[in-house]
Amino acid sequence: MDGLKPSGDAEEAHARSVQATAYLSYADLSNALGVEVSQGDESGRINATTSLPLVGYVTVSAAVSAASGNRIAFTDVRAVQGELLPPLKSLLDKALDEPIPLQNVPEGLRLRSVATTEDGIGARFTGRSVTFRPNSPSA
Repeated sequence: MDGLKPSGDAEEAHARSVQATAYLSYADLSNALGVEVSQGDESGRINATTSLPLVGYVTVSAAVSAASGNRIAFTDVRAVQGELLPPLKSLLDKALDEPIPLQNVPEGLRLRSVATTEDGIGARFTGRSVTFRPNSPSA
């Protein structure tokens, strides 16, 4: 942080510029998406696995990227294990089609990039004139 100063309100502070990183574990990502998520076989990709009784299971690989509005997007989805039958495809489409918004991002910070790691996704943020408040809503 550069130029961090308290404001007139004891509940907030402002920084002239900020570079920050955040981490989202695969367990947290799995809970948010409703499918089992793990590190993909290639850099910048995740694997998502789902199953249905009597239908079976499927694992797909998806590219992970930063999307506007401080969201993480999943694109270039391809089956890597199992058969992508219509009921399984529907579950995965529901989980991966819409970018997921990151919560509690201070006003003025913008998601610039994401990277997959062994245990989760690292997110890099930058911003100018950033306002910090307890329990900030998503930007």
